[in-house]
Amino acid sequence: MGFLSKLFDKGEEPERSCSDELLGPLEYFEDAESWAGSFNDHKFSLAYSRTKRPSEAVIAYAREILSDLPWLTTTLADAKKSAQEEYGEFYSSEIGLLEWGEIHFYLHKGKRRIIAELEGGRDDRLWRIEYADRHCVGIGFDR
Repeated sequence: MGFLSKLFDKGEEPERSCSDELLGPLEYFEDAESWAGSFNDHKFSLAYSRTKRPSEAVIAYAREILSDLPWLTTTLADAKKSAQEEYGEFYSSEIGLLEWGEIHFYLHKGKRRIIAELEGGRDDRLWRIEYADRHCVGIGFDR
């Protein structure tokens, strides 16, 4: 298959629902191009990778992270502290109230990545936190 053929290949049609032995039932959402589920009181999604089901690498990453509740708690607390220092007093109390929203797992150029929504923002600010594998890249927001 040539370069252009691969570029325009849509891949396999995703299964509308599937299940993982640890993560439980997953439902595919066309608009988000991902499968969504809930595990350990965390909403999560797994990126569509042009295959019928989520890739084994993304599933393994989600299992690893969602099973490590102390890491999730600690890394968010550390990131919030850094963000409070970075953004200053005006945003400090708002950042302190942020909590995990949906955690999205995906691969970028073969590397494990997370982008997660953080709930609790004010004035229509949409806070997010990003990770490269287990390294927090930082917290930011969109309006």
